[in-house]
Amino acid sequence: MALTPLQQRGHCTKYQRISFHGQGSSSPRRAHAVRVPRHAGATAGGEREGEAPLLDAPWVATPPVQQVFLNETVTGDEFAVVVKRLKESLAAALALYLPLAGNLDYVEENRQRHRLVVDCSQPGVAFFETVAGSMEVACLLPQHDARVLPAPVMAVQATRLSAGMALGVSVHHAAGDGRSVVLFLEAWSSIACGGSWSSPVAVTKSLAPSHYAREAITVSHPGSDELAGDVLSKIAPKLPLANTYTTECYFSQHTRLARQTMVLGAADIRALKRRIDGLAPPPPPPAKPVSTFVAPSALCWTAFVQAKGLGAGDDTHLLFQVDLCARLRPPVGARYVGNCVRGCIASADDGELLGAAGLLRAARAVQAAVAEAVVAPLAGVGKWVQRLMGLPVARQLVVAGSPLFRMHHLADFGFGMPEGHRDGVPFEELQEQGFEEVEQQQ
Repeated sequence: MALTPLQQRGHCTKYQRISFHGQGSSSPRRAHAVRVPRHAGATAGGEREGEAPLLDAPWVATPPVQQVFLNETVTGDEFAVVVKRLKESLAAALALYLPLAGNLDYVEENRQRHRLVVDCSQPGVAFFETVAGSMEVACLLPQHDARVLPAPVMAVQATRLSAGMALGVSVHHAAGDGRSVVLFLEAWSSIACGGSWSSPVAVTKSLAPSHYAREAITVSHPGSDELAGDVLSKIAPKLPLANTYTTECYFSQHTRLARQTMVLGAADIRALKRRIDGLAPPPPPPAKPVSTFVAPSALCWTAFVQAKGLGAGDDTHLLFQVDLCARLRPPVGARYVGNCVRGCIASADDGELLGAAGLLRAARAVQAAVAEAVVAPLAGVGKWVQRLMGLPVARQLVVAGSPLFRMHHLADFGFGMPEGHRDGVPFEELQEQGFEEVEQQQ
């Protein structure tokens, strides 16, 4: 991987940066730096673009958020033209989403306390190109090792396949949540479809700019800066080493688990909601409607308890995130780039989640956890990490993503919507399934 000047600063000499190399790729990756145009006005008068506040700190040790889009319409002869379009539109989009073009870094305040920052002094993103002879040997995600800071916020890879192409996008979670990634993909695909490559300024002017000012969070929680330092010291106590996973676990932690994709369509969700509502006795005031998030979460939770053969007497815990963009005072706004989610933990005795009424009890527990977070959005945020670390891992079920994240519909870069889309594709699973089966899991 070609290192940008920021990566070459090398102020972390104690640890050696380890790069991940794809398995069985039929041609080596070529890395190109996609630079942000000068008109972006990147960081006037300073090296640091901004601090990563309280809601960003918990994500510094997690692997990047990764998406892969598979498109069958791009033929081998068109690959070079498509890659050129992707690079040019990516540069223009990054001008609107500058933190994604930076490097996640930290500032040492004292020996016990650090602050996360996003360094945008030389904004750019590594863009990898490779060719795979078949899906059995393809590694579709870019090299993006963020275990040691400073680390690039984003990386992209275009892979030419025997039956199309794959576009892999990787974003460090400490720089933005799923909603931020959705906003960026929407802007990138809109610019790519605009066709005005000679004047990226004209294209970007028609798009609503993002913002990444953290004032709303610091105003809502006056002690957030100090608390962010405390959270960071618990999550990553050995900075610049942010993550102690081995290379194999860091990039392939999901491959050791059996995985099956189950699609719930709109009719399935409606039926599930009716089933949950039918289990409840009519209360005097109308109960809060079961949302599209709550219904499948409750179903997964009860299935989790049954599959493990758990019984009454011990608790299990459902972990998920709640969006706070519109719930902070003042609100951060819909175009905010960064993490604006807080962790929630819904807990219940295993026995309560068994039987016919278990689905209803699970739904009510999830609703109660959401309601608690909405009333006081930032209350107990710092203690959430400590509480999570004290829960037994075997009794945790994590729900990630949102039904509002329609990634598949946002990824039309001018050559049609992708035939397939996966979150964080496990490499071994792709080797077993092949392209055709992945396509069917839209």
